[in-house]
Amino acid sequence: MLVVRFVASLFVLKLFSSHLISVVNQLNQDLDIKTIIYYGYTKEMLNKLSTNINQGQFQLLLQQNLSEEFGNRQDEPVLIITELSEDLQINQLIAANLQKYFKDRQFNDILLIDWLNGTDYAEVLQLYWLAGFPHVIAYNSTESQLWSMEGYGSRRIEPTSVEKYLKQRYRGNLMGHPVRVLVTNDPPHSFVVESTEISKDPYQGSVINVFKLFAFHYNATFQAVHFAGLVRYSTWECLALVESNQIDACGSIFVKNFRFASSHPVRMNRVAIMAPYGNAIDKFYYFLRPFDDYVWIGIGGSVIYIAMMASLMHRLFYGYWNVGQYILLAIQSLLSITMRLPRPLSRSSKLYLLLLLFTTGFVLSSLYVALLSMMLTTKLYHKQMNTLADLKAANVNILFQQHNIEANSVYGGSAELRERFQFVDELVHKQHRDALDPHYAYVDSEDRMDYYLYQEKFLRRPRMKKLPNPIGYTWAVQVFKQNWPLERLYNQHIQRLFETGLQYKLVHNVHELAVRSGFLHFLPTQYKSVEPLELEDIAMAGMVLSGGYIVSGICFLGELMLGH
Repeated sequence: MLVVRFVASLFVLKLFSSHLISVVNQLNQDLDIKTIIYYGYTKEMLNKLSTNINQGQFQLLLQQNLSEEFGNRQDEPVLIITELSEDLQINQLIAANLQKYFKDRQFNDILLIDWLNGTDYAEVLQLYWLAGFPHVIAYNSTESQLWSMEGYGSRRIEPTSVEKYLKQRYRGNLMGHPVRVLVTNDPPHSFVVESTEISKDPYQGSVINVFKLFAFHYNATFQAVHFAGLVRYSTWECLALVESNQIDACGSIFVKNFRFASSHPVRMNRVAIMAPYGNAIDKFYYFLRPFDDYVWIGIGGSVIYIAMMASLMHRLFYGYWNVGQYILLAIQSLLSITMRLPRPLSRSSKLYLLLLLFTTGFVLSSLYVALLSMMLTTKLYHKQMNTLADLKAANVNILFQQHNIEANSVYGGSAELRERFQFVDELVHKQHRDALDPHYAYVDSEDRMDYYLYQEKFLRRPRMKKLPNPIGYTWAVQVFKQNWPLERLYNQHIQRLFETGLQYKLVHNVHELAVRSGFLHFLPTQYKSVEPLELEDIAMAGMVLSGGYIVSGICFLGELMLGH
């Protein structure tokens, strides 16, 4: 059984109408009202309502402190019954009190009772509309007539009935009511196309198109409000314009936060890292590879192994060790030069020694030379980056800007992630990010990353890629003013877009248009063709050859000097 709560506080009741009771009962039944609140002065109207409304039990809630009564959460939907006054300031006071204590006003219906037949309904209904109550009707007790606005936010009124009011309430025809949306150049969510050859509609973006579809579906008027300078704005700059009633909503995506009003979160926005796609390795990099520690360890291990095995054989056959000679033989095998075996060995011992020198010396050195030759003549790339550990191993920093700070504080991040951040100015960040500079990584929402990576459409080998594992998840919402009268309709609209898959399509449809508008540029097309040799292709081979001639020249001069 539903409990009906009543609160009494301000006005004196004068008349009572059975027609009014029938109106209340019909609204109560058709709207499936959970709570009825009478906002009046005495108990007379309260008692008559309680004995005539088609409800079960009644509970009278009278407190000295009205904030405590209104502070109690009311079961929605709520029907509020109050009285009109000839004094507009008193009507403003009532609307202000209701506005203060009712947060989800789009779920409330208000019935205004006019006992005096002298109130300007248009002005009062507009007053409640501006206070965030979209569903308000006035009852003229003298004529037993209901009045409502002709359309959402209209200053004109028309006589109505409960049936007509309910039909208009659910129809959602906004009759050209303006929807003021903040636009700026922040692709892919919002941007302004200056050329009519690219787009006849200058206002584009994944979020802007959602608002335009909303206005089209509900017969409203989309009004674009330019942000100063058409630069990217922060959440707090958006809220300042919303609270000053300059706009109704902001045409961008924000992180869900309970500190301000926003749309229902229907889409999970993944926070991704855009990392280099395995950069090409500079050929001079291999000039130092033979001097790496593990190469010397491998060579030393081979020499020691050959010397130990050969010396062991020598010890078994001749009774003494000959380590020094076999160390020289091992080095000769690695250098692929001719060698002379020690004292005559048996056929089996000689075969074993030759196999040992061949496999550990000639073969390994030949494989190394072949591998080095392939590296010098073939374009090679670094290992693909798939994790934060790969970024750290490659010493790649993640460029970070001011707009990323708040989002990062919401979705958090590991210490391993934060140590890779490099904070830079927004302009510097934009230059590197828009050009897909592969020397850095970038972090942002996934829809933005898809937009930036769209530049690689004509590349055979991409420069950047999204790491497969997101680093965080956020709810993607739009910010609008508190208790926006169209909040319920807009939430229903984005819910339908999500269910039908159109929201995903709107996100991806703007990529081509944004690039053609000049906010990004396609990277030069890569064709399948034979490229001529460049200086870097022969520079490494020339350095190795020159180094060899220098070493041989030094050795030749040394032999001449020692010979004399």
